[in-house]
Amino acid sequence: MTTLMTKEKSNLENLTSALFLSLDEAHFFTALNIFFKNHMNAHNVQVYKILDNGSSILMSLNGEFQANGAVLEKGVGAVGYIARTKRGYFSNTVERDPVFTREAELGVKAELCLPISADGVVIGSIHCQMLDNSREFSREDMTSGLSILNDIKGPIQNMKMYLAAKNLNETLLRTIELKEKELQESRSGVKIQDSFRIIEKEIIGRSQAMRELLSLVDRICDKDISAYVMGEAATGKEMIARRIHCRSHRRDRAFVTIDCSTMNEQALDREMFGLESSLGMLEVANFGTLFINSIEKMTPAIQNKLIQFINNKMGVKAEGNGFFKSDVCLISASTKDLMDLVRDGKFREDLYFALSTVVLKAPALRERKEDIEIIANFFLNQNKSKDQQKSFSPSAIKALSEFHWSGNVRELQNVVERAFILAEGSVIEKLHLDHNIQTAAEIKSAPVVVAAKPIEFSHITLEELEKNHIMGTLENLGGNKTKTAKVLGITVKTLYNKLHSYGVEFDKEA
Repeated sequence: MTTLMTKEKSNLENLTSALFLSLDEAHFFTALNIFFKNHMNAHNVQVYKILDNGSSILMSLNGEFQANGAVLEKGVGAVGYIARTKRGYFSNTVERDPVFTREAELGVKAELCLPISADGVVIGSIHCQMLDNSREFSREDMTSGLSILNDIKGPIQNMKMYLAAKNLNETLLRTIELKEKELQESRSGVKIQDSFRIIEKEIIGRSQAMRELLSLVDRICDKDISAYVMGEAATGKEMIARRIHCRSHRRDRAFVTIDCSTMNEQALDREMFGLESSLGMLEVANFGTLFINSIEKMTPAIQNKLIQFINNKMGVKAEGNGFFKSDVCLISASTKDLMDLVRDGKFREDLYFALSTVVLKAPALRERKEDIEIIANFFLNQNKSKDQQKSFSPSAIKALSEFHWSGNVRELQNVVERAFILAEGSVIEKLHLDHNIQTAAEIKSAPVVVAAKPIEFSHITLEELEKNHIMGTLENLGGNKTKTAKVLGITVKTLYNKLHSYGVEFDKEA
């Protein structure tokens, strides 16, 4: 017993020394986690940092620092209870204890909670959890845990002062930043939100596929729900998102676009969530709409941060522990079916369902050929004066309508703009179109040559083949020998001789 107490005292002294030597938050909370994991012999040990506003963030789990730990709003779960009461608590009937509603849903059977506090200020909490009934916590466990925390109150006080100074510094920086932005806005006469305001652009299309799509889009505009747009490149996914925004109650707020395919993970993190000293696009789009294009390119780490933002209504800044809240409508788009990526384990299933309350399929241009002529005419005379305008010949329209258009609307726009330049007159002919389109049209209009079906090989003599052909022809013509001879290209006399050689009895026709 003495040996165990000596070892415990030594471990505690080592912990105190380690905490005194560093003011690094990750090291502080993880060191506490490791110590209590060994001391309490629990299945899970979680350590949360509690913020000034009452919300909390998971800093360490089972001895490992959580770079993107879960963020809980004020008052949520056992962490919220500890932050409010500032005292320890334990329960061996978690499933029936109202304090542990959230934990019970996660399969926790028993839990011991300890506040990390100094001078009456709670800066964090420790949670020792059992996932089965193999161990119950006792009042002695809670007393022991609180005693340990009291023994290391010096390092805890240091961390409390460090966090207070850090929070004050962050608050001052944010205040300065906002004042600078207000000054810039007053000079330019433009607010941040104003620079991201948009007007709706008409989506051109009269095909059945487009009418059905736009009908669904218009039905969800005022519902303020997330939408996922799937379609090939250049099928108008962003225009669909713009239509939803411009017809929603958020129309007077910002419409912000992020393309996940143009940035690496670090750049996307900064762009979407911002730095402690700058706004991210999720903040810029507050009360507006954020359109996330090429979301299939989003890395797992950013997926984790985004689902936390959606679930908690609170985001974590990039490269730091700053937090922000934002009320934003999320519209995402991809060229690949995200459900396939979910099955392959490359995209979070919960994030997919959070983003796809409604799934919209943007049809490829080849799937709505009725729209090709009207779109081509729109691009042909877009931004042209009346005396500059041109038209397509019927052969040019036919060639455009029959082309495959793997590049969709963007490819059609490029072809039309090129044809406008090449045509010296006011009419665009087929010869002014791209060579690939001309070739495809010529191949399609060429006569189709169907190869004769090869005769199946069989062991039969030429004489037997001739006999079968003659008898078959005679039968098909109802036994009329004159007609049969004419079809076969022989005389009636020759036909009679053939039939006689086959041993066929017959009456000569009159």
